[in-house]
Amino acid sequence: MIAGSASAILEDIRQQYRSLIEQRWRIVEQSEGAIPGPLIGMLVAWLTLIFASFGYRAPSNSMVVGMFVASSLLIAASVYLVLDMEIPFHGPIQISDEPLRRTLAVIQL
Repeated sequence: MIAGSASAILEDIRQQYRSLIEQRWRIVEQSEGAIPGPLIGMLVAWLTLIFASFGYRAPSNSMVVGMFVASSLLIAASVYLVLDMEIPFHGPIQISDEPLRRTLAVIQL
């Protein structure tokens, strides 16, 4: 009688654990951007002020203009990568969900 109730409790705990793990992965898969818009706006304003202050004092020759263009493209690319990696399962750069599916299959056994 005690062994029967213990196994029922153990099975109930396993079911709750499976449910919890499934909910956790659903939340991970469905998570959208966590970086707030005002923070991105502040970052863009800050970078604009930095480039404007450098451009105000810099001599106007092709080397300086080329470096400003290259620097602004690199900074824009890095901000884009950070924003794109914020949602790992969507967008041009994606991580595979196959390891997640294999792990869930093993856990559910």
